[in-house]
Amino acid sequence: MVATISGKPYLGATLDPAEATREAMAVAKTGLLPVVEIFYSLQGEGQRTGQATVFVRFAGCNLACEFCDTDFRVKETYTVEALADEIRRIGGSCRWVCFTGGEPTLQDLQRLCDLLHASGYRLQIETNGIRPHPGWQLDHVTVSPKQPQGGRLHPWYEENASEFKYVVDDDADLARALEGVRTHGRMTFVQPNALNPAAVALCVDAVQTHPTLLRLSLQTHKFLQIR
Repeated sequence: MVATISGKPYLGATLDPAEATREAMAVAKTGLLPVVEIFYSLQGEGQRTGQATVFVRFAGCNLACEFCDTDFRVKETYTVEALADEIRRIGGSCRWVCFTGGEPTLQDLQRLCDLLHASGYRLQIETNGIRPHPGWQLDHVTVSPKQPQGGRLHPWYEENASEFKYVVDDDADLARALEGVRTHGRMTFVQPNALNPAAVALCVDAVQTHPTLLRLSLQTHKFLQIR
């Protein structure tokens, strides 16, 4: 039987999202950071598309979106210092780091942020925006609201996010994106649900109809067949 999330079939990549998150939080309680993967690639989405970036994907999430393409189970654990060293090793002279997930705000990343900033790195976070702003110094904040999946946007992001990215599957998703941009006025992208080919035309039409409000974001790394 296929599980359902928010009334929709769960097609996400994580076998058991709740168990994966419990495992991640258990690791965090030991003082280690639960990580899915670390890799060096190009940012494929949003305003920073095309920039070389070291990605740190943290395990665990406070949502279980039915379209999620990420398996956010714990694969590795690091001390803060070891993780910073690994970022330096694989990134070479690259000075952009993106914290993603899962949901990275579930972790305490204050010391990691401080270490990386002291070494001249710039930090991006990709978050669903539910949890309060953690207080870390961040250089680029990408918020992908997930209201249909039970996510309620924390007010801090409406004034401080660098960009919003709405995953679009149908007209209701587009309506939420338009309502959002009219509320917060921040740079707003619509991104077609990769599982729904019809969503591409929907997003293109929306950007053409609302050229001053919306931009199109595609997962360019998937077209390029890179991570």
